[in-house]
Amino acid sequence: MSEQMRAAVLHAPGKLVVEQVAVPEIGPDDVLLRVSACGVCGSDIPRVLTTGTYHFPTIPGHEFGGRVVKTGKHVEPSLVGRRAAVIPLIPCRKCSMCEVGAFALCEAYDFLGSRSDGGFAEYVRVPAQNLVFVPDEVDDDSTAFLEPISVALHVIENCGVSYGDTVAVYGLGAIGVFVAQWAKVFGAKTVYAVDLDPKKIEVANQLGLYGVNSAETDAEAFLKAQGGVDRVFEASGAPAVFNQALRVLRPSGVLGLVGRPTKPLEIQGDAYEKLLRGQLTIKGTWSFEFKRFPKHAWETSLEALRTGKIQTAPIISHRLPLEKTLDAVKLMAEHSEPFYKILINPALDRA
Repeated sequence: MSEQMRAAVLHAPGKLVVEQVAVPEIGPDDVLLRVSACGVCGSDIPRVLTTGTYHFPTIPGHEFGGRVVKTGKHVEPSLVGRRAAVIPLIPCRKCSMCEVGAFALCEAYDFLGSRSDGGFAEYVRVPAQNLVFVPDEVDDDSTAFLEPISVALHVIENCGVSYGDTVAVYGLGAIGVFVAQWAKVFGAKTVYAVDLDPKKIEVANQLGLYGVNSAETDAEAFLKAQGGVDRVFEASGAPAVFNQALRVLRPSGVLGLVGRPTKPLEIQGDAYEKLLRGQLTIKGTWSFEFKRFPKHAWETSLEALRTGKIQTAPIISHRLPLEKTLDAVKLMAEHSEPFYKILINPALDRA
């Protein structure tokens, strides 16, 4: 009989069951990772509750890290015991996009947590080349944040934030708050952090951002009164914000799209006129970079974590055991109680 572990297994949309399953078998180029923490991403809401994954059963969860407990025969055995964050994207390395190092645009990728089993489990099989080893200064919970931090870094680099820019970020979920922090790291003079949630505004102010509570303040009028902004990052997915974002941009400004709307977007006449006359740029951004040259984006994210330039602790609202994974997803979908970032910690099941 194979060794068993506990995992949150998705059998169909809405049917996520914590059960005993076999510990994954690893290949010669893989490691077996004991999961320390796995973040619940906004994309996990439809994946678990409505749209499902690419096949069933699947173990979701793509924002995770842990400790190596076993190595394949082609992997250095000394890696056992090392802590690491996991890059969930497994590119084919054969398509035209992979040939130029644009792995985020791979045409035939695998992905831990949606196409293959992910981190809502005690153990995960991970290709060794997808590990980013972390130093002692980075705690276990923070390993679950390297993925969204690296997504946010890709957003900033793709849209270009320069020293002295004025920036607005709409939507302070994990990606949005990390985009805002990266904008400060890249030298933005002022970063306006816009959200309806007073707790998120409080956290934004703690992080040195300029919180704007759009439930109490007309954010568009406020930003226009400041002279507009050079860069806007739309991370809320709210269709109304798309037009507002265009209207607050200065000439030659850039709108970076990060959020994924659940309703159709309609561009309003005045916003379209601003887009034309202001010669504005709209840029979409997807996933993250992790090519090794000229720099490894995940290593850049790790260094920002290690040095405290990017902070994660203020946004953690819940640490829950595997048993509560479905509850966590439903909480986020229904907003049944205040939350920020929810982490699943399998060790809590073992305690």
